Order: sequence, then C-alpha cells, then structure tokens
Amino acid sequence: MTEGDGNRQVFLPDRRAFADDEILEVELERVFKKTWQFVGFESELPDDGDYVVRQLGNDSVIVCRDEDGVVSVLLNSCTHRATRLCRATFGNAAHFRCSYHGWTFANDGRLVGVPNVRTHYPRDFSKEAHALRTANVAVHRGFIFATWDHDAVPLEEYLGDFRWYLDAMLDLAGGEWEVYGPPQRSVMTGNWKVVTDNFAGDGYHMQTTHQAAFDQGVFGDTLASGTLGRNDVELVAFNIGTEHGHTVRAGYVLENGQHVMDAEIDEPVYIGYPREIWPAFSEGQTKEQIRFNSHLEVVHGSVFPNAAFLSVSHDRVLGNETDPLTKYFVWRVHVPVDARHTECLYWTLVPKMMDDEWKKRSYAFQARSQSAGGLLFEMDDFENFARIDASVSGSVADTAPTNLELGLGLGVHEPDFPGPGHAERVLLSEHNQRNFYRRWAEMMGDTDA
Repeated sequence: MTEGDGNRQVFLPDRRAFADDEILEVELERVFKKTWQFVGFESELPDDGDYVVRQLGNDSVIVCRDEDGVVSVLLNSCTHRATRLCRATFGNAAHFRCSYHGWTFANDGRLVGVPNVRTHYPRDFSKEAHALRTANVAVHRGFIFATWDHDAVPLEEYLGDFRWYLDAMLDLAGGEWEVYGPPQRSVMTGNWKVVTDNFAGDGYHMQTTHQAAFDQGVFGDTLASGTLGRNDVELVAFNIGTEHGHTVRAGYVLENGQHVMDAEIDEPVYIGYPREIWPAFSEGQTKEQIRFNSHLEVVHGSVFPNAAFLSVSHDRVLGNETDPLTKYFVWRVHVPVDARHTECLYWTLVPKMMDDEWKKRSYAFQARSQSAGGLLFEMDDFENFARIDASVSGSVADTAPTNLELGLGLGVHEPDFPGPGHAERVLLSEHNQRNFYRRWAEMMGDTDA
C-alpha cells in the first residue's frame, strides 16, 4: 500500500508479504524468475570440471566450469524423470549421471548417454532436445550471476549505478580479491526480505540490537584516536538507492562532513588496513574512488533481489586485546526456503595483496560476528527476525502496514558525492529500504508503488 502525498508518498508493504506462502509463489514467478541473481564466484571454480550446487530462486542449480573453461548454470534435474542429479555441495566432474535410470549429462548440459537408447527408444529420439535447462549467465569481475530470463537486460545494465560502487570497493585493495574458505550456511526463521532490507541500509537498529557490541569495544576504541589521530570526529552516512532496487549505505568517520565532496584528498585514510600499504591502495584507484573509500568506516547494501554485502572494521570479537583494527568484507545471499524461513550463505572476501596473517584475522572477525556461528551481530539479528515472524501472521497483525518513514524528507541530497545515483546525507534513514520495496512492489504488479 502507499500512503502520503507529494514528496512524502512512500510505499508501505503489507505484513502478509512476510509470512504468506501464496505471496512467495508470486515472488518466485515475477521477481526471482525475472532478475539477475548472484550464484557464486569464479574463484570457487578454479579448474575445468569444478562445480558447486546453489539455488536460483527455488530451483537447485549446478554452477560449473565445463571442459572448455566456460561457466554454466544448469538445472539440477534430470530431463528424464526429474531426479536431482547432483547431491554433493561441490566437487569436480566431467559428467553428471542420474542415479535413477543412468541418463548422463556433460558438464555443459548436453545429454551424452542414455542406456538402451538404440534398442528401446524411438529411432528419432533426440538427445539435443533433452539437454539440461541452462540459465542465462554473466560474470562481472569474478561475481557469477544467472537468470532464467533469456530476454533479460544485460547484467551490466541491470547493475546500473551499483556497478560503480562494486568496482570502487574492489579497486580499493589492488583490484584482485579471493574467497577465503568455503561459504558458510545457516537457515533462519524469517522472510527473505526482512534480512535483505536489514543489509540494504538499516543503521537504525545498531543502537538497540547491537548495543552489546559497542559496550564490548568490538568497533575499537582506536577507531578515532588510533586511526585518525584525534577524538573529535563524527560519523557521517550517505544512503544511495539505485535503479532496479540496488542500494548502498556508506558511513564515514570524519573531522567534518565535507571531505567526500572535495575534488581531491591529500592524505587518504583506509580504515582497517595497515597504514604502510595506504599509498599502494591509492595507486590503483581513480580520484573519485579515493574520495569514496577514504575514511570509509562501514559500507553495506543490497543487490536486488536477495544479495547483500557488508564491509566494516573490528579490533576484537573474543580475540586478542592487541588485535589491530581490521576490515572484513562479507558477501551474502538470502534464499527463501518458504515464506517464513530463509537460507543464508556467506562468503568472506579478502584482497589477494594482503599477507596470510591479515587474511586469517579478517576471516576470523567475520566468522565471529557476521555468520551462523557469530557471537554478536548475527545472533542478535536472527532473534529479532524470528520475533518478527512470530507476530506478523496473526489475524489482526497481518492487516497492519510496515512503517518505512524513518528519515523521510530529512536527507540532504549531495550532488557532488563521488559516486553516481541519488545520494542522501542522513545518518539514520529508511531511504534504501523504501527503494528496495518500491522495486519489489513494481515487480509484484502493484501499480501504486
């Protein structure tokens, strides 16, 4: 539903959208089948024949590198009687053989073997017509995306302005990153949109949900005094909602809020990385990217519909008191199991140029806070998401709208922000959530969104 008038008009999703399996069925058809979704990293498939099993919407798919080195995304279902072909989470195989009747497929999807095909099938039986269904695949800087819509706009067009921000984050540390360890998995109680909109731009919950983290010094007493050399700093945040529903929220620790609008920065500061490598970081970036990345304490957001990311610095999570302030970068996907349960996958990305000790510490901070085994952030969030689920489906509760008016009309547009899109300067706002749900409503057919 939409409320308000003029500049105050905002789409407010009905609470049934977070608990109704019939609504999820519509989402799977209108949203998940029509959008590009993240399914993995090229670095997870270093050799020909490597594969991982993932979800594309509610379909199991095999993401694999074939014998010619081409990445494909194949429906994990035999074209004979629909048996799931691949039961392992990952591996290496030139072929996938059905356990029921033995139909065999090459790792590019071709049907190459059918028992008794010459004696018990029609003479005009076509193997070509029974190849595995293949999704449309595109790769951007090692990020693998797929969609069932073969008429979809190109991935680069779909990412739109968000691509600039992704490239800026990757170019920060030499431009080459790698996945550290296998992806982590967990299933949470709650709708996939709840956890995604949390990452899309929710800074509001930090002061309540994660107060324990501040009390324990997880973000580091050295954040201001040790990194910037002084204590009189402020946190300034910019919220960017882009076309197709993608979002970015960037938070800076600054002496004043003007530096990101400066034409150049004389002495860039890269919080969470050793000071001695800062000059090397600047060499690999454009002037605009330096303006975006310098003094950046936290950046998070979402890639519509169900991918999200977070990069932030910690200096302890049950670690050593002497651990230096260290950045981690986690990439996530939130896959609907049903309307009230979501599978979360997490990948930790580390710059290839960093040494092994730094990579290990970055991964440890991520795993201890933003993962299934996390001791603070994920545990706190999952508890709240479960409480939302417990209350949205009552006969009275499900008729109420969800409020998304935080920061409405209070953000200041910054036309000189270094990145593209409409950047609003406001510390706490649901600007990005409004962007996310507006796009969701459009794809669901709500003409008032």
